[in-house]
Amino acid sequence: MECDRMEELISPYLDGDLSTAERQAMEVHLQDCAACRELLGLLREVNASLQTFPELEVNPDLHERLLAIPERKSRFRFGFDFLVRPALQPVLAAATVLLTVISFYAFSPQHSAINKSIERQFHMGYKKMGQLYTRAESFTSSLAGYKDNLVVAIQNKNPLRREEE
Repeated sequence: MECDRMEELISPYLDGDLSTAERQAMEVHLQDCAACRELLGLLREVNASLQTFPELEVNPDLHERLLAIPERKSRFRFGFDFLVRPALQPVLAAATVLLTVISFYAFSPQHSAINKSIERQFHMGYKKMGQLYTRAESFTSSLAGYKDNLVVAIQNKNPLRREEE
């Protein structure tokens, strides 16, 4: 058997908790493996030194109080403690900024001017996108005649392509 498996069985071997077959396999392995014999010797020394420690007596009053502590079940409670968790702070900060912007927009006396400015910016962006699309379309159509040459040039410049011998 492997040493890894035997290392798992050394502690039960010392305690006498192994079956007869496992105990015999452990003894055969210990005869052949110096590292496991050394580990067994070290564990025996540790057990012997632990036996010399005095056993502490627990105060009966303390023992009764410890047993009387009810087992608390954690359940979700929505409260102030939930809101101040560090994981929620960025979300709450973003929500605060968003609500501030919305309140400035909603309660602004120049509400219609803001709407016109937003609409103008939207239409300018839409117009720019249309121009870019038109330019890209004309560029691709002008390159259509050079497609084969471009594909060959790109394939020749590909650093991942293996050279054929």
